[in-house]
Amino acid sequence: MREREIKTQRVLVNGISTLYYEYGEGQPVLLVAGAASSARDWFPVMLDLGDTCRVIAPVLPGFSGTGSLPDVKPAHMAAFLAGLLDALRIDSVIAIGHSYGGCVAAELAIAHPELVRRLALVDASGLGRAAHPAAIALAILPPRVADLLAALASLPGSEVVLACSTLLLLRQPWRVPLGTWLAQARLVRSRKSLRTSLEIFRECADITGQRPGILVVDRLAGLRTPVLIVWGDTDTLLPAWQGRAAARRLPTGKFVLLTGAGHVSYLDSHTDFMDAIGPFVRDSADRVP
Repeated sequence: MREREIKTQRVLVNGISTLYYEYGEGQPVLLVAGAASSARDWFPVMLDLGDTCRVIAPVLPGFSGTGSLPDVKPAHMAAFLAGLLDALRIDSVIAIGHSYGGCVAAELAIAHPELVRRLALVDASGLGRAAHPAAIALAILPPRVADLLAALASLPGSEVVLACSTLLLLRQPWRVPLGTWLAQARLVRSRKSLRTSLEIFRECADITGQRPGILVVDRLAGLRTPVLIVWGDTDTLLPAWQGRAAARRLPTGKFVLLTGAGHVSYLDSHTDFMDAIGPFVRDSADRVP
């Protein structure tokens, strides 16, 4: 299996032992996973981009394999990613972020525009207030209830939780590689990862939807960094019209809608996703001296 060629690495970032995956050589590409997904979910994308790029997918703080930060605000996670790039001696990247990871990647581009050559936001949070009621319900859970839910979900039989979440996040689950399903099963069984995911929901949303404090569109509009926004047309967690509206507000924004894809559009419609993201990444890589 080609996935065995993907290296499992570890580096110290500001005192935090950090797990990350790496594949290929060339222009660095940073893949940032969402709250309810695993860095390993990016493996099919890594294999496709690794023929021309050095692709790095970190496990964010608070998830199994990497130490924790004091809080999970997107700006703090972005500062952590800047520290990771410094530890790896990488001067600039093409940043691709999904869902919460998209908001984090956007914060990285805003705080450190010199680090981000191009930015791709995939079904990203932080581009509008709208959110599915299920996400709002998780966000308003009292901390003790959230901890209890994480403990229960990590017990044997947690595959039921995985199956239920799949109905919300994916539209074509039969297209998802077996290795990705196994990675998701490990994520569901990790109490630490579940607690971090629920903490992210609380930080990013409230009873009214996505919190105003995490919105990044207005600040992105001041950048000249090329931005590609990719969305699944049947995403029920975050609506596609939100991504389209955000792209119109960005001076270098482009929007691509993936037909038949849900919230995790890069898994639902991998080929169509690569048709959109591949040229965006490689056109930049080809211009690197």
